[in-house]
Amino acid sequence: MFPFGLTAGFTVTALPFVLTHLGVPLYKVATVSSIVMSPTFLGFVLQPLMDTGLTRRAYSWLTAAIAAICLAAGLTVLSVAHLEITTILLFVAELSIVLYSGAVGGWTAQFTPDSLRGSVSGWTNVANLGGGALGSLVVMSLVSYISLHWLGLGLAAAIALGAAPTVLFPQPVHSAFRFRQVVTDTIVATWRACKTKEVLTGFAVFLVPASAEAAINLFAGLGNDFHTTESTVVWVTGAGCAITASVGALLGGYAANRVSRGRLYLGAGLVTSFVSLAMALAPHNPLNFILGALVYNGLAGVSYAAFNAFGFELVGQKSAVASTQLGLFSASTNLAIVYMTFFDGHASKYFGVTGLLLTDSLASMISAVVLLILLRKLLTRPRGDEAEIRIISRLESTAEPAD
Repeated sequence: MFPFGLTAGFTVTALPFVLTHLGVPLYKVATVSSIVMSPTFLGFVLQPLMDTGLTRRAYSWLTAAIAAICLAAGLTVLSVAHLEITTILLFVAELSIVLYSGAVGGWTAQFTPDSLRGSVSGWTNVANLGGGALGSLVVMSLVSYISLHWLGLGLAAAIALGAAPTVLFPQPVHSAFRFRQVVTDTIVATWRACKTKEVLTGFAVFLVPASAEAAINLFAGLGNDFHTTESTVVWVTGAGCAITASVGALLGGYAANRVSRGRLYLGAGLVTSFVSLAMALAPHNPLNFILGALVYNGLAGVSYAAFNAFGFELVGQKSAVASTQLGLFSASTNLAIVYMTFFDGHASKYFGVTGLLLTDSLASMISAVVLLILLRKLLTRPRGDEAEIRIISRLESTAEPAD
């Protein structure tokens, strides 16, 4: 997952920095960034391809190669005069890396036993967050000294190296569907797999703002409200939050091997809501900003690991449409993050930083408590073997082998 974090981190953080460094007007920066980032949500539409025709090994290598080539080409032509072609190339790179994450995720789900799903999810998020932090930090630090052409080639090489360990993965099973079945049997199999009680519970958990932790996207803009220097904000929201989120992901992965993953996901969001509530009501000074941002991101890391582990659990090891299901789960939680970022931002417009943090806190708190009560029986995690048997029995009939 390092290549995904590297590419996503570049588009979210470094790309706006590079564009403004080149003198691109802010409104154009916002347009380019929104277009390039859109596959993180819209990419689920093409995820059924990752379950059709070729093996997930082939799709992983193919999509990683396309992402690397397009990212290098996009940075090579990046200039004020070529924003359109740059946007197209970077859009394709982002879309390819989103499909790569689905292919690798579906492949990983096939051979990861229940006892290791938490650990795998924890380290997956360390790689994701580490890749994002490293990619953005390197690009922003070197853009004034090294040409974009060489930075693009460096990022492309890092993507290739990050994808290299997949050569050690167990042999993937062959797809149950041929290409002509992508809009028929694959979609039908996905519907059958997603309408089970367990998976519908997962969608209910992911679509609500209980663990959206959307304030993460806005912390970098809260420095003035907390009377914090710009350099402090950069280090806290950059390296500091990447470290605490990684630690949280490892702890969350450890816990996800031992407790109900759905409850862990909602519980982490509930605890995070108390952090944002404390930040809203406590004095707005640098110390509270630093402590609040670091703890908030650490708890978000717990949520990330719980999300991945819960997703692996819901998919199981026998799903013929694992990549599509995982893509839908990601789209669901990303949708919650998007609409909560919007609501948090508008709350700040009318009620300042206190309104932003209170909105973030109350939305998470209320939805987490409601779901923990309403879904308390459905979120009870059976023993690993029992969970696997239950999932397999639900999914056995989702697809017929291609003739």
